[in-house]
Amino acid sequence: MAENRFRLGIDIGGTFTDLVLLDQNNGNIISKKTPTVTEDPTQGITNGLHALKEMGISTEDIEYFVHGTTIGLNTIIQRNGAKVAFLVTEGFRDMLSFQRLRLPVPYDFRSRHPEPLVPRDSVFTVKERLQHDGTVVRPLDMDELERKMDAIKKADVDGVVICFLHSYINPVHELQVKEKMAEQLPNVKVNLSSELWPQMREYERSMMTILNMYVQPKVEHHFKHLKQRLEAEAVPAHPYITQSNGGIMDIDTASKQPVRTLFSGPAAGVIGALDMVKKAGFDNVITFDVGGTSADISIIENRYPTYTQSNHLGGFPVMLPSVSMYSVGAGGGSYAWIDNGGMLKVGPDSVGSTPGPACYGVGDKPALTDAFLVCGYLNTESFAGGGFALDVERSKQAIQPIADYLELTIQETADRMIQVAIANMFAEVNNIMEHHGFDPREFALLGYGGAGPVLSNLLAEEIQVNEVLIPPLPGTLSALGALNADFIHDEIKTEQVLLENMPMDELHSKFEQLAQQALNWLESQEGTDLDDQELLYTIDARYQHQAYEIELPIQPEWLDKGKKDEIIHQFHQLHFNQYGHSDTDASIELMNLHVRIVGQPPKVTSPIVEQSDAQPVSKINRDIMLKGNIYEAPVYNRSELMYGQDVEGPAIIEQNDTTVVLLNEWKAKVNRYGHLILSREKGGQ
Repeated sequence: MAENRFRLGIDIGGTFTDLVLLDQNNGNIISKKTPTVTEDPTQGITNGLHALKEMGISTEDIEYFVHGTTIGLNTIIQRNGAKVAFLVTEGFRDMLSFQRLRLPVPYDFRSRHPEPLVPRDSVFTVKERLQHDGTVVRPLDMDELERKMDAIKKADVDGVVICFLHSYINPVHELQVKEKMAEQLPNVKVNLSSELWPQMREYERSMMTILNMYVQPKVEHHFKHLKQRLEAEAVPAHPYITQSNGGIMDIDTASKQPVRTLFSGPAAGVIGALDMVKKAGFDNVITFDVGGTSADISIIENRYPTYTQSNHLGGFPVMLPSVSMYSVGAGGGSYAWIDNGGMLKVGPDSVGSTPGPACYGVGDKPALTDAFLVCGYLNTESFAGGGFALDVERSKQAIQPIADYLELTIQETADRMIQVAIANMFAEVNNIMEHHGFDPREFALLGYGGAGPVLSNLLAEEIQVNEVLIPPLPGTLSALGALNADFIHDEIKTEQVLLENMPMDELHSKFEQLAQQALNWLESQEGTDLDDQELLYTIDARYQHQAYEIELPIQPEWLDKGKKDEIIHQFHQLHFNQYGHSDTDASIELMNLHVRIVGQPPKVTSPIVEQSDAQPVSKINRDIMLKGNIYEAPVYNRSELMYGQDVEGPAIIEQNDTTVVLLNEWKAKVNRYGHLILSREKGGQ
């Protein structure tokens, strides 16, 4: 066995590719940032591996590799995915155009649905029909299928999506088409809705399968290239990919179901944040991840991430369990501009890693990072671990035209840019908290990402949060979260029946079947080394005749002992908790049975930092501008701060992967795990 064995987590962002390497022999963690290569994301990973080699680390000793990807997400946003043919039950050809016949924005009569990813001339129908219970009413017309396959062949598509009416109950016709296509169109990929998302609601099921096929060729190309790069760099580990639900899966599974990876990067960040929340002793936290292109916000309540069963991307429904995320187009690369009304705006467009903010030395647009530099927050020599020497003069030149327009100094304009970005973030966080019915004063704010710690204290003061948590390696927390992620898989079966008509032994049997499928999935993940595993049961249920269901956790004991009364009681209670009312006389309708398996690999342990009662010593003092005022602020090196020490604001705390800005009348204290806890001083507003 090699002397050192490493675990490597990687997160590819719009500006930087983050690497976190864990030495399993001594628990040491190495954090690195390297610019993202937009046209070839795997090159950024290769560059990171080369940086590790320069530090004396052998890539042959990397036994575990996991990484988050935004390839699929960007493909949908940019609408440059595969050419797809869609085969559907006769009479449903215009499903993708009709969508849900609702206005995307209910109060805007000019709002329109997005153009379908599959044009109408690539939608083909075939005669077949199932009843709602799966009974075959009309057998699949094989002669017509032959003609439609000839048309699909002439269309020269990359893949075919098949979604027949009620196939989630009985996939017989979809399977027949798949078998026939394998014979006659062996080089064309086929995705079945009954295999990917076997639930009711035809449009959503169709879109899930289309989205999967739409991104699949690009994702597969990326994964193939990744495997080749890892092999060329002598990395022996089998790659794992993070999922939207905060879990991971092996790269081969991810290639077949890339739709499950659409929100993988931000979700890994929340999993990393969750570990920090538990260690710091917090319960309720707003996560605030600011990278180069956006600020991603999520909620952790009672030490549990909030999940959603449905997201929207590019106007299309993504009906998979995923960590709830909300994004604002304001990151370190977001640049300032003047709108038609003469107002200063920041974002949502970003300069990305190429050409980057003006201070990188190539671009000429005034990005938020330029504003940080001009306001004195950043060290020109140690940005991103010393990988960049920032050019403050180029930042000033980029900001000058906007300063002239606003009739302000360059530094005042930079300060205004930051305040505009904070206002955008404040509006989004306010909406989120109101939507969930939360009081932000009962939450802490956890800042991470390259720009999160710079802005966290400013945002916390705006939303009246009293504490801010900054983890030890905030700039690369998403990569660390990928290392800490569990193997997670969801098995779902639609079962539309009144609970009173479902015998408990039958319900138990159906859950056992789903549980076995989940166990089979976990066993299929190549190279898994788990400390533990767990099965979680839930039911999607509603009162009869309601339109939408709620998710009810089910204890295995209720199924084993036939406790239907307990299920009924818990549903009424949950409905009351969520909506403020319940109806104990109403029938409960089951919609979906859901089993989640969680396989837990070894976790990253956090070392205890050295304790000291001595007052920390600043490196230098630097003039900074905060909210219109100039302060002479001490600058501290975070690596020198010890457990028990505290820093009074205004101050700057620098580290390799980010910078922490501490406001006036706030204090930062170091806890036993090296987290910074920012809190208001007594007498502060």
